[in-house]
Amino acid sequence: MQENNSTAIKHLTLDDRIEIQNGLYNGLTFKAIAKKIGKDPTTVSKEVKKHIQIHKPLNCVTQSHTCPALLKPPYICNPCYKRRNCRLPKPMYVAKVAHAEYEGLLAEARSGIPLNKEEFYEVDSIVSNGIKKGQHLYHILQTNELDLQKGYLSVSAVEFPRVVKFKARKPRQIEYVPKKLKVGRTYDDFLAYIDENEISSWVEMDTLVGRVGGRAILTFDFTFCNFMFGILLENKTSN
Repeated sequence: MQENNSTAIKHLTLDDRIEIQNGLYNGLTFKAIAKKIGKDPTTVSKEVKKHIQIHKPLNCVTQSHTCPALLKPPYICNPCYKRRNCRLPKPMYVAKVAHAEYEGLLAEARSGIPLNKEEFYEVDSIVSNGIKKGQHLYHILQTNELDLQKGYLSVSAVEFPRVVKFKARKPRQIEYVPKKLKVGRTYDDFLAYIDENEISSWVEMDTLVGRVGGRAILTFDFTFCNFMFGILLENKTSN
């Protein structure tokens, strides 16, 4: 089955960005624009916020407060009919500029590591040591103002989620059983007993516990006919 163009192409094209720009000038919502280009509304929202351009008129004035229209979507001046006469700095979305920024970022990502040998090993040391200490990768990059190229560092990718998401397991405390209570009750004692008494068949009973304090399953295993059944118990008690 063939995919349609909207699902086959994941990245926004220049035509998509022009549609976004036109939609903004016409006062369309992110949802309406997303429907036109076959994308998710969050994709359009992130695209606009990521590529905002600040345009300053020749007689630009600055003031401490923000224009109320910029406090709600789409957070830019494209749909505002007063923008031509406005003397405030105007955040705008320009399709061609946004696409040029996207292509520049894409080319930079594919060009490899823009570091010399000493700088690379310094970045590797900072990131790898931070990961091994359990620090979040985003925290390490933001704190040290670093840019990460995937696949080049000595710390492996599998360590990222494991170090961050999993805490060290607490040692499990095994309940102490006095040696006197174990006399004659080991599995070896059981095998010796059935051999001594020439027992050819028996039933083994055990209890399976899922969550401590929750329900349990009492199992009966008929070894001579390879049959087992279980009884669901509301709790694990001697009763």
